[in-house]
Amino acid sequence: MQDEKFDRRSLRERCVAHLREQILSGVLRPGEHIKEVPLAEALGISRGTLREAVRSIEMEGLVESDGRGHVRVRSLGPAQIAEVFEVRTALELLAAKRVALSPRREEFAAQLTSALRPLERDDLSFTERINTDLAFHELLCRLSGSAPLLSAWSPLIGQIRMMIVASGMERASRRMRFDDHVVIVEAIRTGDLSTVRRALTDHMGHFAHEYGSDAPALQESPDETLASADAS
Repeated sequence: MQDEKFDRRSLRERCVAHLREQILSGVLRPGEHIKEVPLAEALGISRGTLREAVRSIEMEGLVESDGRGHVRVRSLGPAQIAEVFEVRTALELLAAKRVALSPRREEFAAQLTSALRPLERDDLSFTERINTDLAFHELLCRLSGSAPLLSAWSPLIGQIRMMIVASGMERASRRMRFDDHVVIVEAIRTGDLSTVRRALTDHMGHFAHEYGSDAPALQESPDETLASADAS
């Protein structure tokens, strides 16, 4: 019995991973309906397993239901993007303050700078650039030493990645540069909380505006996806 339960759980988790990858890679576009029957058949799983997987990614904010059994990939408009950045800014500001006040802040600043180094490369793929950017911000939260803070930040990753991918390689890549991020690290290195607050809120405010400005046009005519960008 234990093995059977483990197998069912593994199948659901594999389905969750597949759906998440399809959404975050841009294969399933914002606003696209998830058709339960053909998708379950294509994946070789039951509709019940698929529904469990869909509920999981709905909790991540990647899909939304209309309450009548219809599920579609979530479209992040300007208001939703602003909300995500508002929460993200509050969490990362708290993390940055904790790191700046740590007696190990020089060591932590060095780790953060090292995490950013790949962004200096011109040959970095779109996927690698996104992963490096998000890994830097995750490391900032991790170095805060606060497990609740990291737990609150982690569920935002999917929605952040969605808005990056939807913006397309050209626009988004300009927003994931070494120089734009190292300002935050240097502010942390000073240990001055007002400098930290200014650097991080300026960073987040600027990009919240940029991604929010993208949203209306992208919902009308989506830019190239992550998959096509990496293939070029």
